Amino acid sequence: MTQLFNKFYIPEDVGISSVAIAQFLKECDEINYKLRTLHIVRHDKAIAEVSKYPFCALDKRLVYSVSKTFTSTAIGIAVKEGLLRVDDFVLDYFPECRDLDMDDAARTIKICHLLTMSTGHGVDTVGDMCNGIRPWPEIFFTRKIVYEPGTHFVYNSGGTYMLSELISRVTGMCLKDWLQTHLFDPLEITDVSWDKHGDVNTGAWGLLIAPRDLTKLGLLYLHKGVYNGIRILTEEWVTEASYPHISTNVQGCAGWGRHYGYQIWENSPGSYRADGAFGQYCMVFPKMDMVITTTAEETDGSRIFPLIEKYILNNITEQPKPRDAWCYQYMKNVMNQWETPVVYSPSASYLMHMLQGKEFDLRSRTSDEKHTLRFEIGNSRMEFVIDEIQTIHSSCTVDLFGETTYAIEIPSNSPLIGDEQRNRIWKYAAHHSWVDQSTLILTICWQETGHSQTWKFYFHENTLTLIVTDGTKGMFELSGAVSDRNVRFADMIFDGAFR
Repeated sequence: MTQLFNKFYIPEDVGISSVAIAQFLKECDEINYKLRTLHIVRHDKAIAEVSKYPFCALDKRLVYSVSKTFTSTAIGIAVKEGLLRVDDFVLDYFPECRDLDMDDAARTIKICHLLTMSTGHGVDTVGDMCNGIRPWPEIFFTRKIVYEPGTHFVYNSGGTYMLSELISRVTGMCLKDWLQTHLFDPLEITDVSWDKHGDVNTGAWGLLIAPRDLTKLGLLYLHKGVYNGIRILTEEWVTEASYPHISTNVQGCAGWGRHYGYQIWENSPGSYRADGAFGQYCMVFPKMDMVITTTAEETDGSRIFPLIEKYILNNITEQPKPRDAWCYQYMKNVMNQWETPVVYSPSASYLMHMLQGKEFDLRSRTSDEKHTLRFEIGNSRMEFVIDEIQTIHSSCTVDLFGETTYAIEIPSNSPLIGDEQRNRIWKYAAHHSWVDQSTLILTICWQETGHSQTWKFYFHENTLTLIVTDGTKGMFELSGAVSDRNVRFADMIFDGAFR
């Protein structure tokens, strides 16, 4: 599999219809499912790789809770090396917490309970962790235990963080660094980054990894712990990790109302997936010898599951299908349309020459946040310079690509924004349009998170109003969702005046 993505095969050769893949992509567009990338590998043959412009399959992507499956995999490798056992009590690895005032049941939490999210807590502990000032293990152990550990599923990113800190304690290395030699190098994954809390990787979220590399994790599990002839996990671990250990009892959520393994969701009977917020999935279908990976920007990522069933799973055959040049070319044409750069209708305003070089003071309506904003304007191009820190290059006819730090609205929905995200350089593509003579809209696609933002500028004499809307956060705001993890869903609104 070393050359996995160097050659792409005709889908019919592995029993999948080219037309079905094309129809799948077209229906994603029709229902406005914001799919960013798609990978399909069957019988160790890559048959589909496509990214929606301006995204690229080679760019790293913030995969949210898919991070959890990598953390679970680290535990599996540690078990293989004899560093710990899943039946060990978690408290034994945190001796500084033994004298804390905690429920007796907290002392009986085992590593397997962390893995299956059955620690006994009534709510996710990560909210208290992110909002608290005490060390995170102390917060984890002292929160109220509602159920006997091992009996009830309660989604708990705080428990996954504890797995990451466990790895740090038994290896003397942070999770990412330890996985580099034990997982990433054997999988030929060369470029990842991972958020940290202090010196410990967050574990439950914050991993940035290319969609291609995410597919490799699926192939490792598909082949029962072996990749390129190298055994990374034991076959027993893969069986245990993917086994439906506990019912999730999640009501009203297609795709999450089944069972849970070791930081792995049951996908459908006989298949399973790594699952990240907003539609980041790596789906493993052992009976079909297939891995499907998707990245997206969706509040309800599960909308893709019936489409995969309809177009891929229901049309798959064990034997190759007859080749059809027209069908294959039809699929390639649809993929080319997805990846073709968009050309926008040019727009302009009489304000452009007045704004050139002008600087505004911006003040938030809802907080103490302040910024400066300067416009640099050419014919079709504009630069938006925030605090001399964040610079967005934009055109009204095409997307311009660039890299920038952030000052206004980080392009991530992570529960805790650590230095790994705060100080990094983010890739983006941006274009703008004048809706009328006094209204300007800047659209930014953050290529490494899959998220989009719109910055709407309303000009009036010597003042402006700026409304920043994050695509996914805006959807949550409309649904009335409330975050306990320092994630703001509402629009950011700033009032500005000439300096």
